[in-house]
Amino acid sequence: MAKILVADDSSFIRIKLVSILQTEGHEVIETVDGTTVLKWAIAEQPDVIMLDLMMPGADGWTTLGDLKIHESTLDIPVIISSSLNSDEDLIKAHKMGASDFLPKPWTNNELIKRIRWASFARQSAA
Repeated sequence: MAKILVADDSSFIRIKLVSILQTEGHEVIETVDGTTVLKWAIAEQPDVIMLDLMMPGADGWTTLGDLKIHESTLDIPVIISSSLNSDEDLIKAHKMGASDFLPKPWTNNELIKRIRWASFARQSAA
């Protein structure tokens, strides 16, 4: 299955994501802040990154920008998962290079479907 990097400062959401994704057979790496996402993404080369927008340190917007300008992380699909879900946020995320935007709260089925699609796209491109 896929290697997923989960970045969210909410321990409740991280635990839920890890549980769902591991049940689906995915390997999960987790972090609580944006400052470590780029470091982990470079080192681990995940198939998909689940990124919250509101985190301590570097927020999700800054982190997304960093991921999309770094040569070794440019092609990793990033799914934004946030309670910020206005049309402006969605448009901004896509313009900045996010592959998908999954508003919180999400259903397990919707999460799984989005992860499958993003990891399939990444593996197909390799």
